Amino acid sequence: MGQITIKRINVRELLFLFSLSIVVLCSYLTANVDLIAYCILFLLFDGIWYILKSGLNSSITIAAFFVTFFTFLLTRIIFPLFFDTSDLALELGETIFNDEINLKVNLQLYIALLSVYLGYRLTPLKTINSINPFFENHGVVRVRKISKKAICFFSIFVLFGLYDQIRYVKTNSYADYYLFYSPQVPYIFVFLASFFEYFFYFYMATMPSKKDSKYVIILYLVVNLLSLSSGQRGGAVLAIIFLVTYFFIRNRVNPGEKPWITKRGIIILSTLIPIFVSILFMIAFIRSDKDVDYKGSSNLVVSFFYQQGVSANVIGYVNYFDEKLPKGKVYSIGKIIDFMNHNIISQKLFGTGPVKPQTVEHAMKDHTLHATLTYMGSPNLYLAGGGYGGSFIADLWADMGFFGIILGGLIYGICLAIIIKWCSLSFWKASVGLMMYSNIIYAPRSNYIDFIYYVFVSFTAIIVFAFIYCVKNNWRS
Repeated sequence: MGQITIKRINVRELLFLFSLSIVVLCSYLTANVDLIAYCILFLLFDGIWYILKSGLNSSITIAAFFVTFFTFLLTRIIFPLFFDTSDLALELGETIFNDEINLKVNLQLYIALLSVYLGYRLTPLKTINSINPFFENHGVVRVRKISKKAICFFSIFVLFGLYDQIRYVKTNSYADYYLFYSPQVPYIFVFLASFFEYFFYFYMATMPSKKDSKYVIILYLVVNLLSLSSGQRGGAVLAIIFLVTYFFIRNRVNPGEKPWITKRGIIILSTLIPIFVSILFMIAFIRSDKDVDYKGSSNLVVSFFYQQGVSANVIGYVNYFDEKLPKGKVYSIGKIIDFMNHNIISQKLFGTGPVKPQTVEHAMKDHTLHATLTYMGSPNLYLAGGGYGGSFIADLWADMGFFGIILGGLIYGICLAIIIKWCSLSFWKASVGLMMYSNIIYAPRSNYIDFIYYVFVSFTAIIVFAFIYCVKNNWRS
């Protein structure tokens, strides 16, 4: 096995980023909100130029992160520079913060994006040349076969759950689903359905052939696209982003095979994007009681992406409530802390109770920032089951300020850089890498620690499931 290290950034590019950061600092000191927004745009352009130069096979992970970062965090910052979005803001009930908070939000967005980008670019890329790839190992082949059967089995329970959700939305409304829905299928069905995605990642981490994986990929797409029928768009969008990323990774992991995605495939994907965006916008339009102006295809696209940029408001709220947040909380690893405090073992040993979502206790005593912000900003919405959503930037800012955003962003960037390498090394590293990646690209709209938490939970769930299975088999024998 040989390794070739590729230089990813030069002094000239570092000087450009340093100069751009000086402009941002001066803009912040002179309270020029728009100039910081333009600097964010220049940073995006620099990243896009790098991605085009290096090729998507090498840089697909950072490219996907740029897409989600722009969509969930930057559209409400960038679009007003070029379009009149005042009517959209009014129709969507956008929160209006004062100039001081808007200035700080723009600075936080720039620092977060720069940190992720630098973490990615400063991590040396080592290409792996292996005579005996891990995915040809007999043990990995067995895992591939078992995972494929498990995916088919657990998909049955996923489909039961989706049917229940679609039926509820059809009978009631999306708003009712969002606020009041509780599964009507047996809990064991919900539990078993949770294994579907884990085994999908395990299967894809074995690096199956294109032919062998075709029906698994179709099943995964069907399951996630069906979620659109209940008004949920996130799962479908992330599933498509993940699969596109995986295709480019496979082009690099085993380049000797027929490419998983060709130039023709890229062209087809590019032509399908406007259609998919239109469908997503129509779903948003149908599920909402608010009438959004979408005359013309260009305005439809602007309206759709502007709607998605709501996560920037979460960063605004964490600045607005900065001095009023409960003391002694660690939100950046909040899910892990809450899990340790409220799991079944802790309940038995220390007398703690389970997590109680949408309660004052959960908002003010647990380590869940989006619950805290929603309760402090809109208590009625929170107690009725609603929420503002989250963002990794908000978590990091609440804990460690600018230092937290820089450190957390660098870690994300390093992870995005090494995921492709991990997919070349071993099944376990590929499994962890793919699960981490799926949560990192959603982090602009979610919690910072999800990329660690869900890997931990997935392996814990598999271990528990295997233990129960073995105990039952031994008992029967």
